[in-house]
Amino acid sequence: MLRNLTRTYNLTIRAEDNGTPKKYGTKDVSITIYADEMAAPVFTKQLYEVSIPETAPINMPVIRLKVTDPSFGKNALVFLEIVGGNEGGEFKINPDTGMLYTQKILDAEKTSFYTLTVTAIDQANLGLRKQSSAKVKVNVLDINDNDPIFEDKNITVLLNENELPGTYVTKVRAKDKDSGENAFISYSIANLYDIPFDIDHFTGEIRTTTVIDYEIMRRSYKLKVRASDWGLPYRRQTEMNVLINISDINDNRPQFERIDCIGKVFRHAPVGTDVFTVSAIDFDVDDYITYRLLGGNEDGCFNMDSITGVITIGCDLKDIRIPHRSINVSATDGTHYSDEMAIQIELLRSDTYDVVKRVDLNGYSSFECHETGVAKKLADSLAAAEKNNMRSEKLEGDVFSLLPNRYGQNVHKPEFVDFPLKLKINESFPLGDTITWINAKDKDLGYNGKLIFGISDGDFESVFRVDPDSGELQLIGYLDRERQENYILNITVCDLGRPSKCDSKLITVDILDVNDNPPVFQRPLFRLHLAEDVRNGSEIFCLNASDADESKNAIINYELKTEKRHFAVNTTTGCLHVIQMLDREKQEVHKLQIFAKDSGVPSLSAEAIITIVVDDVNDNAPVFGVQEIIFKAREDLPKGTVIAKIEAHDFDEGVNSDILFAIKEDTTNGSLFKIDKISGIIQTQNYLDYETQQIYNLVVSAIDCGSPSLTSDMSVVIEIIDVNENRFAPEFNDFVYMGSIKENVPKGTVVRNVTAKDQDLKGPDSEISYSIKGGDGIGVFFVTEKGSIRTLSHLDAETKNFYWLTLCAQDHGIVPLDNCVQFLGNLYGSIMGRNDQAVESGNASKIKVLV
Repeated sequence: MLRNLTRTYNLTIRAEDNGTPKKYGTKDVSITIYADEMAAPVFTKQLYEVSIPETAPINMPVIRLKVTDPSFGKNALVFLEIVGGNEGGEFKINPDTGMLYTQKILDAEKTSFYTLTVTAIDQANLGLRKQSSAKVKVNVLDINDNDPIFEDKNITVLLNENELPGTYVTKVRAKDKDSGENAFISYSIANLYDIPFDIDHFTGEIRTTTVIDYEIMRRSYKLKVRASDWGLPYRRQTEMNVLINISDINDNRPQFERIDCIGKVFRHAPVGTDVFTVSAIDFDVDDYITYRLLGGNEDGCFNMDSITGVITIGCDLKDIRIPHRSINVSATDGTHYSDEMAIQIELLRSDTYDVVKRVDLNGYSSFECHETGVAKKLADSLAAAEKNNMRSEKLEGDVFSLLPNRYGQNVHKPEFVDFPLKLKINESFPLGDTITWINAKDKDLGYNGKLIFGISDGDFESVFRVDPDSGELQLIGYLDRERQENYILNITVCDLGRPSKCDSKLITVDILDVNDNPPVFQRPLFRLHLAEDVRNGSEIFCLNASDADESKNAIINYELKTEKRHFAVNTTTGCLHVIQMLDREKQEVHKLQIFAKDSGVPSLSAEAIITIVVDDVNDNAPVFGVQEIIFKAREDLPKGTVIAKIEAHDFDEGVNSDILFAIKEDTTNGSLFKIDKISGIIQTQNYLDYETQQIYNLVVSAIDCGSPSLTSDMSVVIEIIDVNENRFAPEFNDFVYMGSIKENVPKGTVVRNVTAKDQDLKGPDSEISYSIKGGDGIGVFFVTEKGSIRTLSHLDAETKNFYWLTLCAQDHGIVPLDNCVQFLGNLYGSIMGRNDQAVESGNASKIKVLV
């Protein structure tokens, strides 16, 4: 891949005048050349890493990604985009400033880090755009933002009474989604009054601290168990209900209310008569007591109802001899038995009825017993138990209602304190400095009163940041009043309660101007055309410079630094005037250096270079290099031969400098020559003859195309040079000549005469000589100057009976011309043979010669 190359050249430019002595000045210029060859934007890092708390508010600045692109124009504009790792939309990036922001509330318990892929794409034409990418790892720091959570919201436990202290009751468990110390949990019981239970702070095990008596103590306990984490600055806690119901066990035996009973029963009492009722009490709740006779009733004269304890007569007492008897009774709850109780019974005759009647309960019997007081004990126990249980319900309320924790609910929303509605800062305000402090308060406690500050809207250029914990408003990006003169920031403060409560207010930040912008010309480089005959005092152009600052920092004055001899500038309006006549032929281009200075302190300036091109007016005639020029030409030049090229120059330009050439009428023989009107090329248009005329005098005119046109003349002398005029080569009549001769003829015998003709005029150019240039007859034949082919040696037909020759004719010109008869096939000649050998046939031998 091609790489983006950047080179910097440091040049020293010297300007020198033509005075005596010469004076000069120098200036150093640094030129940076960018070779923009498929260059992509470049991140300052391939991996960025940053950590933020999970309580970071929405729109909180996370990190600014910096990208460089050495290209120019829109190719250097870079657009940033998150292309990976942000599936949940938790983050966003300002495509212009590169600032990464939070876009949603983060949760470290769900995602502890994000790895984002950010691309930077330049804004070149489609198909030519280049991009690069970088990774951003965002670590989400855990904050104590989660309350412990019990595995069970409520637990109900049944506990037997009379268990020893330290008896295991139940175990509660809670978890915290946070991490580190924020997830460590300790347990406690939050009841306001003493209870016979304790909890292990680390394991959550609940145990008894004393023996619990169902009959006299509370029969259920509602424990408010609290789980607290170890987070800072505040602990988070959760409460749950543990309902412990005390189970009554059968730990009391029945007790008779009356003992040591002595009774009197009349004998005449009918069978089935109730004579006495025994009563036993069991302190256990809901215990079922039954009664039975244990002894003293062997004859069955008395019966006992096992349920009610009523003793009735079971026989006719009149027949009973023994007047005294003792019966034993017992009560049981099914597990425990009471002490045996003896009942003394005396049987009375009916004549004693009147005496006993006063104390008789049912008319047939009368009993006296000793009270044990157990009924009162039961009443006292029930009263105490009722009091304890009523007190518990009154203090702790409903089984599933919790006491408020120390922090309470998130009742109040945050309130700003001394909020600054408007701020003013200079655009040169240092990065990182504190602009102001945002203060707020919340009447709630704990995390319900813990405040987080943020900028929810208005910071579209990524230049502000508010510390989420302290509320410190800082500058994190460069300000430019000329780009943005004020910002309206929406400051939001939220508590960390569940649910969170927030408040927002708008703050206006006005950016004050400093003189940080030099004037800017609308066109710092301008090219202007002026006619060289423009009048003095003419206004030719008005410069326009502006200053993005305001007030006096934007007041501009203009100053001309160069070309003051010909031009002047109005210091207020920037309009240029001509103050001296221009002459394009002396100076075609004027470069004006004009400064625009503002009125700030210190003053800033800008430079404009105005290039004034002086347009030509046709005020110069064409100029030849010389007044007369001489050319020489050979007389043998063919028609159309270039003799000379005439050049002329016009100091004007454009059509005013375009020149047309013409030959004025020549009295000698102007028809022999012609000139191309555009190129000035002189050519022959007929044959020259030295013998006819040796010198030609031409007058060539150069005419410009201005309006009106201007003309100049120049004399052109052409001398004719005498040359050889041999134009034609000799020519034969035929291409092939045939001849025959007898063998053994004498040397010098003529074989054949050939003739060539020359069309040149009579003289050396037309005189012809002949020669043999080739063939297998060389050395056998020769040709005379007159074209007579003769033998050079003796011929023998038996040895060779044919020959071929190449015969050439050449004239006697200075540059001789020749022509040859070419052999176009097998050449042969016929030579008559002499009968000097035995004849095998009747024909005489012949030798054939092909010329």
